[in-house]
Amino acid sequence: VIAGLQLFLLLIDITLNTASEHFRSDVLILLVLYIVQDVCLVLALIILFLVFFNTYVFKAGFVSILIRKFIATIVVTIIYLALCLGLHVWAMKLRWGKDENYYIWDEGKDGFLILYVCQRAGSVLYYFFYKRTTLRLGDPNYYKDSVLLRQH
Repeated sequence: VIAGLQLFLLLIDITLNTASEHFRSDVLILLVLYIVQDVCLVLALIILFLVFFNTYVFKAGFVSILIRKFIATIVVTIIYLALCLGLHVWAMKLRWGKDENYYIWDEGKDGFLILYVCQRAGSVLYYFFYKRTTLRLGDPNYYKDSVLLRQH
């Protein structure tokens, strides 16, 4: 059930990344989409930590094992959240109060273009690492005492 929720949050993020370009002329709809996307990212991070807390590995006090195995996912998720927040704030700042036909790429905003490309590239990394972690945390060995845990 939790894994399904995590994958659903990924699907929402993919959909909102795509849909945001279709609603670029209506800033209010775009603002709502950005807020929903950012809230879903925060929820995904919270759910990830809740899943960590429910593992036997965490309850047994071997937090370092979880951190070592999943540090890439944690870091990528936090960086992606920061990239999304930065892009969303900057995009709204450029679009707010402008004509609905205003095209933000015309003004030579190189920094915005770099942030946009980094956010889109970061989304691919986020989807890969988060989905992989979701599937790996479905392993029953994380929820019971095992030989691998005893070796650490």
